[in-house]
Amino acid sequence: MNTDHLFQFLHRRNRRAFRSIPAISLFSGAGLSDLGYELAGFEFIVQCELDQRLAEIGKRNFSSSQWIVGDIKEKHTQIVKTFRTHSHNKQLELLSLTPPCQGMSSSNPGRGKISAPEQSDQRNTLILEAVPIIKALKPRIVIAENVAPLLNRVVKWQGQIQTVVHAFADSLASYHIFAGVVEMADYGIPQKRKRSILVAIREDESVLTRLKNKTLLPWPRPTHSEYPTREKKQWINVREWFEKMKYPSLDARTNPRDPNLPLHFVPNYPEGDRRYSLLSNIPPDSGRNAYANDTCPTCKKNSIPFHISYCPHCGEVLFNRPITLKRNREWRLIKGFSSSYRRMASDQPASTVTTNSSHLGSDNKIHPWEHRVLSALECADLQTIPRFYDWTWALETRHFYIIRKATGEALPPFFTFLHGQILAKILEGVLPQNKLSRIDIDRQERSFYTRKVLA
Repeated sequence: MNTDHLFQFLHRRNRRAFRSIPAISLFSGAGLSDLGYELAGFEFIVQCELDQRLAEIGKRNFSSSQWIVGDIKEKHTQIVKTFRTHSHNKQLELLSLTPPCQGMSSSNPGRGKISAPEQSDQRNTLILEAVPIIKALKPRIVIAENVAPLLNRVVKWQGQIQTVVHAFADSLASYHIFAGVVEMADYGIPQKRKRSILVAIREDESVLTRLKNKTLLPWPRPTHSEYPTREKKQWINVREWFEKMKYPSLDARTNPRDPNLPLHFVPNYPEGDRRYSLLSNIPPDSGRNAYANDTCPTCKKNSIPFHISYCPHCGEVLFNRPITLKRNREWRLIKGFSSSYRRMASDQPASTVTTNSSHLGSDNKIHPWEHRVLSALECADLQTIPRFYDWTWALETRHFYIIRKATGEALPPFFTFLHGQILAKILEGVLPQNKLSRIDIDRQERSFYTRKVLA
């Protein structure tokens, strides 16, 4: 089946690979993105995370790593010293950067504009805070990941207005930087999740010339596509994936938790909570949103026109639509995107799993046919987090939101596993060209930055 590869990855039992390639992770979250690289043979000597709660979860899962809690700008000297001490002065092979994406997310109205870089969210420059660590330890490969807008984001850095990628490349003169955008659904992951990716390889690496000459990119070649071809399979859709996983049914009112699966729970909307009316009135498998609920909950008349909050037949409030009470005590529709309060389309990959996956009003977060949002377990599986991952700390301390936060911030471990296998080969001087993305063929590259980028 199309889903077997992923099912096996989620249920794998072996945690560590046979190799131990020294690595550092910055902005580590709970280590979820790191997990795939570890499974591919990388050993994280140091991981740094600002959020103490995420670090507590990560420590349970990377017990041999040295976790540093704090801002990397303030901790960079400690990070360097800790790596040198605990690696016994080995060469750092890989440095991974996965800074928070909220500063650049399209859902963040304060993210700043290209025309006004001085107003840019300060989180947009977090990737640049790693430069002193890179210069001190000279890793052979640096990888950075963020939302797709990273590649266009303009910031003011060290007195100059330029893109983040320009600033990063200019700060690392001894590296060649490859930049692109990858779609997770293109790798057999049943989720639409576009991410920018930067891979910086030291100029003295022997494989670099071959990469450039063969016009290859140092990340995996897509295996799936929205429109299948001879060499690419069809994207995996939500229905195909959920039927493979056989999740027990849940309901936000009557059955919000499965006692046998600790992560399979959803927010409870008890009797009288009108949020349940919103989602239960959206027809299953319709892909519609609650703004289109066209039956009055009071008089049961249907075909109610859109864009109104009162029934034209009985005059009662349409509580099965997303509404809010104004200061004049009148109800109006909540302003939002057309993807708000919407069921996922069952014939497509899931929408992007985000940190606020428990909120009805978030982007396409309602289950395709059941009356609820996706459970924490379903989100974790869509993010391809292996089932052996230990969430005990968050469950015992009742930090349920932090589970969704950690899950929504991560790059899917299945992708980082595939990527890690390729990077391990490159570090050996081997070029697995049949597994690498191709410039001008796979359409992932972004070649408009500096001479260092796809020069």
